[in-house]
Amino acid sequence: MPLYEYTCRQCQHTFEQLVPSLAQEPQECPQCHSPSLERLIGLPAAGRSSMPVATNCQGDGPPCGAPWCGRANPTAA
Repeated sequence: MPLYEYTCRQCQHTFEQLVPSLAQEPQECPQCHSPSLERLIGLPAAGRSSMPVATNCQGDGPPCGAPWCGRANPTAA
């Protein structure tokens, strides 16, 4: 079941909703009850992969600072 994000054109409230089919899209804003909704364009969720995460950290300079970089920054306190 896809998760869609909507915004209300009336009050600018943004919300997410699981939608089993396009025929069952929300009919009104849950905050102001306006029928003027717009479905936002979203990116697909990142999936799991057995491939290693690509980094630009080669291990021959200072740590790259990426969350997945296992090298400690010696200047960080």
